[in-house]
Amino acid sequence: MATRSVRIQVLGPTRAWHDRVEIQLGPPARRAVLGLLVLAEGESVATAELVDALWGERPPRSAVNVLQTHVKHLRRLLEPGRTSRSSSDVLPFAGGGYALNPEVVEIDLLTFRRLVAGVNDREDDPERVAAGLGEALGLWRGRPLADLPVLAAHPKVVALAAKHREVLARHGDAMIAIGAAADVLPDIAEAAADQPLDEPAQARLIRAYHAAGHRARAFEVYHKVRARLVEELGVDPGPELRAAHAILLREDDNDVSPPVPVRRVLGVPRQLPAPASGFTGRTAQLSTLDALLPDGGMAIAAISGSAGVGKTALAVHWAHRVRDRFPDGQLYANLRGHTGGGAAPPIEVLAQFLSALDVPAERVPLDVGAASAMYRTLTTDRSVLVLLDNAVSPDQVRPLLPGGPRCLVVVTGRDRMTGLVAMDGARAVKLDVLSPDDALELLARVLGAERIRAEPVAAAEFAKLCAYLPLALRIAAANLADRPGYGIDDYVDELREGNVLWALAVPGDEQTAVRAAFDLSYAALPEQARRLFRLLSLVPGTDAGTEAVAALAGTDPGQATRLLDRLAGAHLVELHAPGRHSFHDLLRRYAAERTMEEDTAAERESALRRLYDWYLNAVDGAARQLYPHMLRLPTPELTARTPAGVTGPAEASGWLDAERNLVAAVAPRAPPVHGVAALRRAAGLLLDVHAGSTGWRPQAGLAAEEASREGSG
Repeated sequence: MATRSVRIQVLGPTRAWHDRVEIQLGPPARRAVLGLLVLAEGESVATAELVDALWGERPPRSAVNVLQTHVKHLRRLLEPGRTSRSSSDVLPFAGGGYALNPEVVEIDLLTFRRLVAGVNDREDDPERVAAGLGEALGLWRGRPLADLPVLAAHPKVVALAAKHREVLARHGDAMIAIGAAADVLPDIAEAAADQPLDEPAQARLIRAYHAAGHRARAFEVYHKVRARLVEELGVDPGPELRAAHAILLREDDNDVSPPVPVRRVLGVPRQLPAPASGFTGRTAQLSTLDALLPDGGMAIAAISGSAGVGKTALAVHWAHRVRDRFPDGQLYANLRGHTGGGAAPPIEVLAQFLSALDVPAERVPLDVGAASAMYRTLTTDRSVLVLLDNAVSPDQVRPLLPGGPRCLVVVTGRDRMTGLVAMDGARAVKLDVLSPDDALELLARVLGAERIRAEPVAAAEFAKLCAYLPLALRIAAANLADRPGYGIDDYVDELREGNVLWALAVPGDEQTAVRAAFDLSYAALPEQARRLFRLLSLVPGTDAGTEAVAALAGTDPGQATRLLDRLAGAHLVELHAPGRHSFHDLLRRYAAERTMEEDTAAERESALRRLYDWYLNAVDGAARQLYPHMLRLPTPELTARTPAGVTGPAEASGWLDAERNLVAAVAPRAPPVHGVAALRRAAGLLLDVHAGSTGWRPQAGLAAEEASREGSG
């Protein structure tokens, strides 16, 4: 029976001892196996997960045998008295994997956890807190698993390093409180140097210098960090720094005068999408929005309505009409409230907004509360229009509300934002389908007024069959516009004769109305365009670049561009940015139905395999430009390894910012197909390293966490 004569260290280089004699653990891969088992803290780690962590997406055929050999050697080293036939007490096989039994092995990580937990209920006793945390910190001998670079980006290693910083901070506060600041000044100064824009760390250093009798040095730190915040972030010190400074001033009001707040000029964002052509009607709603223009307090408009009713069109049209009233800029975000890839987390949007306000991406806080506070600070004295499109809930919106009384927020969503109305003073703007007259006006803008006047009865029936829904009207009219010799009356007969088109006349059934209009537009497409339209429903996220679409379809970018242009002409996709297409989520749902009906499972899997292989190689190509010396996992060899136009670090960074849908590609909802696990690992590592890519940095920890959780995919 094994005893606790075995001791393992991971808070620093990976080491182990048996009866106080150090064990030579062997090659890095064997030490990595031990490290992964220690990080699991007694939980079983599946064989497939260990294989995936050691070899990635393409393990050798002998991977399981090699892993078993590593475990065999570890058992022999850690249990020298065990016979080969007896079961292992230290490394038992359990639940399809291996576990490190914490009952029979002393592990520094678990001791650290226990000591920290022991002081969590003693915050009112700083002496005991200082003693307990000091003992816990005494276990650290460097970075966790410092001898295993392959695990440096592992989410549990990253989280453990963050926990170390947290405990260091708590210990520093306790030592200052008991009058022992001088003993921890070097540690506090080192932490502050590592985090030059972390206000709590800098405030702690000011308090430590003050408590240790170095008041002049404390003033110097305050003024340096204040200047740094103004220069790099354009913000003044927050409450914690101001409080530390105020304590210094109270001792001698004549020593130092509070500095005059200084702000650097921020950029003026212009993020509004292009307005929809042929906008029609909505007179009452436009008047309601006009009445909300700020006159002394921030205003919020919550536009709600069914899918395809024109919420975004109204919001964007009005925003362009009044944008000159907001000289400090306009911010826009699609919150993806009703898309297959999942709603946009507030931290992702905050990162986008802070970048637009000239905050360097590496300075964007990872915590949503801190990022939201920075955003409110930057907008406090500014007049900004914020358009939050396709929201899913008030909780998604609240962190994105600016702080200034001269700001205005427009939120769109399918659900009534009752919480925003009740708790945040938002004005509800309900949007219904168009009136018959406005629907005819919209048709006239697409088809031409003369064509409507020539067949007024058929045109009225056309609008009625489309349930007066703007999206259905636009798509059906665009389809008819491409058939100039075809009468409106003929088209109405075609609508009535379709398989499910009778449902278009059912009052309130906008979904059916849209589906029927889609049917006609879809049927008018050539086969290659229909196939591409179906496959686009498989793309994660809300949009796709041309090269990714080409990979999905198994064609070249030129042909993909031609097919996308054909779909855009039929209003089935939208070119919303150069080289990037998206479509309405109702169209996505319709395309998903078509691919399930018309494409085999093997065809869908093959398309996804091509897409994920392309993404994997594109991420690898971007990494080569950004970090040519960074160790990368092997990737499938395809023709193009780097996205077109990515010829240097700046272009690679820009490509990562544009490819925000890669976050959906590595999210839990991503399909379990070949290539997902490898993409999770490659993207997780790159995102964790590449803090300069605005939309990615807040997702780095999530991507890395998913890479670990999914294991082998």
